[in-house]
Amino acid sequence: MTRPARAVITAVYQATFPKTPDWAEGPLPFEYGDVRAGADERSTYYPPRTARLLYGSTGRPRRWHKLLDLRTGGVEIQGMEAVCLREEPGAHGLVIVHLKTVDAHPLDVVRALARRRGTRLDGFDPRELVDEQAVLDAAVSYTLSFVTQRGRWFPRLYRHLRYARWSSADQWLWALASRTNVADHPPDPRQLPIPQNTGPSGFDFVRLSADWRGLVLRDGLSLVGCRPDEGPRDPFYNHAELYFHSIYLDAVLIGVLQLQGISDLEDALVSALDAPFASAMAELERRVTLFRHELWWQHLSTHGVPNQLLGAYQRQHRLRERFEQVLTEISDYNRLTRDDEKRYVNNALVLFTLVTVPAGLALALLQALGSHSPWMFGIVLAACLVFTAALLTTRTARVVLRSVRKRFR
Repeated sequence: MTRPARAVITAVYQATFPKTPDWAEGPLPFEYGDVRAGADERSTYYPPRTARLLYGSTGRPRRWHKLLDLRTGGVEIQGMEAVCLREEPGAHGLVIVHLKTVDAHPLDVVRALARRRGTRLDGFDPRELVDEQAVLDAAVSYTLSFVTQRGRWFPRLYRHLRYARWSSADQWLWALASRTNVADHPPDPRQLPIPQNTGPSGFDFVRLSADWRGLVLRDGLSLVGCRPDEGPRDPFYNHAELYFHSIYLDAVLIGVLQLQGISDLEDALVSALDAPFASAMAELERRVTLFRHELWWQHLSTHGVPNQLLGAYQRQHRLRERFEQVLTEISDYNRLTRDDEKRYVNNALVLFTLVTVPAGLALALLQALGSHSPWMFGIVLAACLVFTAALLTTRTARVVLRSVRKRFR
């Protein structure tokens, strides 16, 4: 199969950090000519709130990088990055690996990163690359691919007549974003890759310009060039590769962090059912507030492309629907918790009344009789106990006792 002119791939792994990485602070700096995509330069592209999330602030970094120059399995490993929003041990975050194909075909690389059957990258193990700085939560990553062609058209991947209405560029977009070939998962030819067919079960196109376009699916993002690539002499595609490694990657990272945060909220909601009601409810509300403040927003920049990428990622993973469901379930859980608290208070008051009212009547009777005889005191006390026992045998008292006993258990 003809190899493209340019093929760069980024793999994003969800990870857990036992400690703060000792790599250099800030994102991996990419340069082309006099343009440098470091933390300071990217912060001018994004507003302060987004920049603080992606790159941290003075004295509180959230991103680290490690430059590499390794060749293995037909790819060149350019470097790694780490994103962690918390400083405590065991915090969740992301590990990013930047790759560039050398001898391997990009379709084979993304399929190997997806752990497709019969594919592998010899010598590539991200767990060894992190060097105990992080623990990868899964072996399969989310991938971003940028590919350009040497000639006017990409070679067709699906040659059957039923895919005749799919352009070669659309076929490459689908193959790179889904990380599949015909043997893994033949796409439905009736599901044409048109911009109107968007959503979790369809396609999410991103129209960047006349020179390149993208597709966002659940497992990957692909960008392809729409004209021949002139290589080092092509300033547009060289700048496009810089954007791919920096600001467009950052938009997707926010989406992955949102997915990670919503998944954590869903797990916390399940765990809350086994915890004390008051403390569990307070912790859930705190985590939701923190998630909304740090991660949950839809507008990243005044520039349109990052917002399109984030919106497409959210649709593919149903993040908005999942977050709304979490809020609904937390609201229902909060209501049930408050109702249970009120029920417990009312039952306690009823039980207190059943115990204290006979005692109050007995004291009032002794005062009215004005007798100081021990026998009279014993008779009144016995009558009080009998009356209290009789009240506790009623159906209302039995229900209250069961509820209070269950609460203490």
